[in-house]
Formats: sequence, structure tokens, C-alpha cells
Amino acid sequence: MSQNTGRNQPPPSESATGGSSSSGSGSGSGSGSGSGSGSGSSFRMPSQLCMQHAAKLGIVEDRPIMLDYWTLSLEKKVIIGVKENGEKLLVKSEDEYTSPVSKIFKIETEYIILTENSIYIVSSDIQSNRIN
Repeated sequence: MSQNTGRNQPPPSESATGGSSSSGSGSGSGSGSGSGSGSGSSFRMPSQLCMQHAAKLGIVEDRPIMLDYWTLSLEKKVIIGVKENGEKLLVKSEDEYTSPVSKIFKIETEYIILTENSIYIVSSDIQSNRIN
């Protein structure tokens, strides 16, 4: 009946009921970094500033923000592969890599990597190596 004029803030009832159950099944992925117990809760999260910049880029560029390389980048199991022609790819393995990188931004201790299709957030501790 009343209109939501505060577009930038959820109504108070939404935050009180949206996921505050005590069952612990919030995200469903099991690898969150909350205060819950579990082996996946000890890794570092991307900084708030990095997430804000990634969200803005996602809106402006109309690309999804991907975090599937994040934990592997913390373990330094991901590289920025550079082909002989200078083309860069984010590489997990010989069979798993992204489309070509169009731009890389460094925000605090993270890289925001824009590819042709997506936006990836990885740790800035990863290496850059030549690939074939």
C-alpha cells in the first residue's frame, strides 16, 4: 500500500526476515566466510572497495562478476597467462581459462580483470607467465 521511496535501502522488515534463520543454510555453497564453522570459512574475502568497483563495472559494462577464481588465486593456483602475441588470459589449468583479458585494475590487494564476457576478482599475489 505504501510506496518504497528509499530505493537505496531495503525496508526494515526485509533485513529482519531475509536470511536470519538459525538453520545455517543461508547461501547454499558452503564456502562462505561468515562466522559459521567449516573448512571453507578461513579464506580472505575481497576488500569492500574492490567489490564496490567491481559492482560499478558490472553495471556499466553489463557483465557478470565471477568469483570462481578467487580462492584458487589466494592459493596461487591461478596465473595470468600471456601468449606470444601479447594476449592475456586468466588460467586455472591447461583446460580451464577465461576469454581474453581486455583490462586489469588493481584495487588494494586485488585485481579486477575484465574479459570479453565477464569480470573476475582475484588476489594480486598471482603470477604472470608466458603460455603457448
